[in-house]
Amino acid sequence: MKSSMYGAGAEYALHSLLILATRPEPVSVRDLATYQQIPERFLAKIFTRLKKAKIVKGLEGISGGFALARPAGQIPVMDILAAVDPDRTLFACAEIRDHCALFEGPAPGWATAGTCRIHAFMLDAERVLQAFLASRTLADLVCEFEHKAPKRFVKETGTWFQQRKAARSRKASPQLDLPNP
Repeated sequence: MKSSMYGAGAEYALHSLLILATRPEPVSVRDLATYQQIPERFLAKIFTRLKKAKIVKGLEGISGGFALARPAGQIPVMDILAAVDPDRTLFACAEIRDHCALFEGPAPGWATAGTCRIHAFMLDAERVLQAFLASRTLADLVCEFEHKAPKRFVKETGTWFQQRKAARSRKASPQLDLPNP
């Protein structure tokens, strides 16, 4: 049976991709996890799925990390959700119509014939939701974010990621103390 509704993985992916969409350089999973105070190992698994779906690309080296594989306007939200939670659905029918106190023994055919009407109703709703999510892109989320967040916050976020990257660069290439001539 499929799991219903989208979970933490979808939320972590969307928030992380929002950050990548607003950064000019790659960002490490460690920095994304630290910044958002979320589990790094779980986020790494999510990024493996996003990379496999060609939503992000990994870049090696001290300045490496992840970047969007294509412009944010070309990444539908539904593609992100499908990459992270491929088996998620809006509704998981448990077929309880087969169980009723009035049925003595197996449920009569009329009760279980065809698709459960509640399930059919929810499938229609899911199709509408999926169409909506397919029509919206990561760029739409960026636009929503930029309308809400103060410009100062966006600037401070950029500074935070730059400082983390600079600290890693200093650790990777320590300055040699040469004697003065």
